[in-house]
Amino acid sequence: MRILVLHNPKAGSGKHQGEDLIKALKRTGHKAIYQSSKRKGITKALKKKINLVLVAGGDGTVSEIACRLVSMKSKVPLSVLPLGTANNFARSLGFCLSHDELIERLRAGECESFDVGLARGPWGERYFFEGAGAGLFADYLQAPKDNAKREKTRSKAEEMRHHIRELHRRLQNYRAREWEMALDGEDVSGSYLLWHAMNLRSVGPVLTLAPDAKTDDGAFDFVGAREEDRKVLLDYFEARAAGKKRKLPLSMRRFRRMRLRWNQSPLHFDDEAWSVKKEKRPRSRDIEIVVKGSALRIWRLE
Repeated sequence: MRILVLHNPKAGSGKHQGEDLIKALKRTGHKAIYQSSKRKGITKALKKKINLVLVAGGDGTVSEIACRLVSMKSKVPLSVLPLGTANNFARSLGFCLSHDELIERLRAGECESFDVGLARGPWGERYFFEGAGAGLFADYLQAPKDNAKREKTRSKAEEMRHHIRELHRRLQNYRAREWEMALDGEDVSGSYLLWHAMNLRSVGPVLTLAPDAKTDDGAFDFVGAREEDRKVLLDYFEARAAGKKRKLPLSMRRFRRMRLRWNQSPLHFDDEAWSVKKEKRPRSRDIEIVVKGSALRIWRLE
């Protein structure tokens, strides 16, 4: 195959080299083209005659490239070589293999459809791929983080546990907020500690909020935690921080269209926060989230 490697040289530890990825692909018989995600020329590279886009990076890089492919209405499938910390996208789609094994198995992959979220609001329109939501996690994304040098001394597992411990700490005194929302016309308004519209099973520091989520069924999973769920959520974070696997026992609702009134609290789309700071005088507070079925193509490994 002719493979375009879109590489984020700063993802994760930043110790991986683009040249090594190209050599590994060529050893397995592929023709590889290199493009750094940190340099100009991405759109031009995506328009070349290629059979596959291999994103070597974390969730942020995957979302950026996937958004370009959807906007271009490209039929070229995307695959992921996970180099980030959480790697929710890669983890949910079975790409979390050793790099050598993943590259070796590319030839035997198959193209599958992938649903995409489209959010319309004060910002205009934007796509998202993992999930969207508000409350505890969206607020945490807005909060100042640790010194970057200190973060680089942690392993990926330690980094995930650190974020989960911080969420646990903040949740203890976190105040639920009122939201006006409807899912496919059904009112689900109320006071929420957090809520998420999930396409993948996980978001953020591998928070598995929707364990049964599917990426090709034309629907998203809505999960919300109210005040009465605070203890359940605290127990979940505590178990995860201790390195234990734990299912989050919150009910799910499937939906294709979501409408809500923005209450000026931060929102997140994938791992990027949006708030009033980016839109000081929004023309409207109405927000709509719709599922765009099969808007992206994924190269699934057998």
